[in-house]
Amino acid sequence: MSKMTKKKVHVRKGKKIKKIINQKKAVSKPRIGIHSITGCAGCQLSIYFIEDVLLDLLDKINLVAAPMIKEQNEEEGYDVLFVEGSVSSQEDLDNLLKWREKTKALVALGACACHGGMQSMKHLMNEKEVESAAYAKFPSDPRVKPITSVPLHKYVKVDFYIPGCPPDKQEIIQVLKHFLQGRRLRVYDKAVCHECSLKENYCLLDQGIECLGPLINGGCRALCPSFNHPCTGCRGLLDDANLESGKQVLKDKGFDVDLIIKRMTKYNSLQFKEFEEKTNINNKK
Repeated sequence: MSKMTKKKVHVRKGKKIKKIINQKKAVSKPRIGIHSITGCAGCQLSIYFIEDVLLDLLDKINLVAAPMIKEQNEEEGYDVLFVEGSVSSQEDLDNLLKWREKTKALVALGACACHGGMQSMKHLMNEKEVESAAYAKFPSDPRVKPITSVPLHKYVKVDFYIPGCPPDKQEIIQVLKHFLQGRRLRVYDKAVCHECSLKENYCLLDQGIECLGPLINGGCRALCPSFNHPCTGCRGLLDDANLESGKQVLKDKGFDVDLIIKRMTKYNSLQFKEFEEKTNINNKK
């Protein structure tokens, strides 16, 4: 074999080996999906708005499903699947159950996915009257037959939660990086008030502004109070929140009880209802 022929063979083999290595690298990239059920799609947009780091992340992940921005989307084999929205129709439920079977890890993205969101207010209303007002004159497709809105974990296992309306972009980046590095995700379990204290913010309650900071999960770096806007609870109630004590504190500050309850249930009606039921049971013991 001539030197020229040998060289060509080595080049072809080199290219083939390089191609195999690249294919293996592509396979090793985590397969990420982003899907949506009933919601405003703002949570999903929060991912696409991290444009300053998204291009770098796309080099390290395989985004196999994102119907909002991709024409061709794969329906299975996800390593991590982000799902926004609450389960509010039969179609939502069917899709969620299907996606859960197709992914290794499922992340609830945003207030609706984590706590039910505004559409879950129906838990505190007459559900039949609400559905009649919304659908009686304009019957909907059977696939979107309404069911009482609930967060994802009421039907499937959720591996991690990114709350907020919308969720914080930095938190999304942190979760993605933890998945890429195989590190354990940390759950933030301190109140918004804790973060306000760290930032040395002047307490809004002391300024006569109704703020839910003492009762709400932090992790947002006290974004709203830092701009003199009261916390309205988009990150959900603390697991150990004492609602009765919280309501009394706000009442003692001069705030109307009905207004306090409306603030608490804006995003978290089901969670609020469950807390109230638990309190009533404990009081009867």
